[in-house]
Amino acid sequence: IGRTAALGMNKLGWHWWPAHHDIPSQETENRPQCQRRGVCMWGCPEGAKGSADLTLWPTALKHGAKIITGARVREIATDDHGLATGAHWIDRDGVEHFQRASTVIVAGNGVGTPRLLLLSKSARHPDGLGNSSGLVGKRLMLHPYMSVLGIYEDPLDSWVGPWGTQLLSLQFADHDESRGFAGGAQWDVMPLGGPLFTLDRYPDLPFESRWGSSVHELMRRTLGHAFDWGIGIEDLPNEVNRVELDDALTDSNGIPAPRITFRIDDDQRRNLEFQLARAKEAHEAAGAIDTVVTDWSQWGWHLLGTCRMGDDPATSVVNRYGQSHDVPNLFVFDGSIFPTSGPQPPTATISALAARNAAALIRQAATLRTP
Repeated sequence: IGRTAALGMNKLGWHWWPAHHDIPSQETENRPQCQRRGVCMWGCPEGAKGSADLTLWPTALKHGAKIITGARVREIATDDHGLATGAHWIDRDGVEHFQRASTVIVAGNGVGTPRLLLLSKSARHPDGLGNSSGLVGKRLMLHPYMSVLGIYEDPLDSWVGPWGTQLLSLQFADHDESRGFAGGAQWDVMPLGGPLFTLDRYPDLPFESRWGSSVHELMRRTLGHAFDWGIGIEDLPNEVNRVELDDALTDSNGIPAPRITFRIDDDQRRNLEFQLARAKEAHEAAGAIDTVVTDWSQWGWHLLGTCRMGDDPATSVVNRYGQSHDVPNLFVFDGSIFPTSGPQPPTATISALAARNAAALIRQAATLRTP
């Protein structure tokens, strides 16, 4: 499918580039060889997928880390000097514990991190921990996402192999005033997957067209003959989009749940419309006989921006190294510190920032104020 997509882009003179994946073509120390089953979105039966428990945890454990799964942190504790002293957490059996610490690092991303900081309010921090700027939970960015499915006569075997980006395009990633909206988007060629994932592309069909013999006809036409151009648009920071604590809803331990407010504005709608029209052109140039736009509720799943980093404590939550302006021994190492989202997926940038900020923390460890 990557070659087919590239053919269409070449005809239009548009940018494309092969995507990179951490997929073991041979057995590694912690992972077997990928068997190309294409079920990556639902979990890998071989255990070959590059998840943190296989790629990061073994090394951390080897060097002395203790990892506790099923733990819910309900509060970061502070002392009379305003320094973080550790975390109150609840285990799977509902038993509460306190983990003392000289330095606290939070990595709950754009929803979990602001929720925890807001939960950790005290007399000294009445609006939540590290929230003197009032920006904790503000400016949530999600990368709204839609896709255009192209259906082709020739078999593409698009259900074979790892489920992930085959190639990507930054043709329309940069801001262009002439388009009449802010920002751009990254495009990704995504395989269709199996029958159930194929049905997800037709949510508007009536029930009788998604059941029985109708499903077989739909599969004959689509399964193995189609792929997506996925469109993830740049999401600009807006204080209307936010994470707060819910007044009534709690989790099973009675901890207030996060309440998320997110609205797509006119700029984002124009961006999506523009990008979807261009993606349809790309499919048609590659020889597609039909296209289907899939509206994934216009939500994305990259949780960014709710604990903004910056040099000015009045307009940011942490500094450029993820260190809280208000609590010097509290750090945030996740996507919540992004000032803007850009049009590209954030995982590599989150990882790079975490490595950079961890190195900065180590450099100042001897002089860091701790309890």
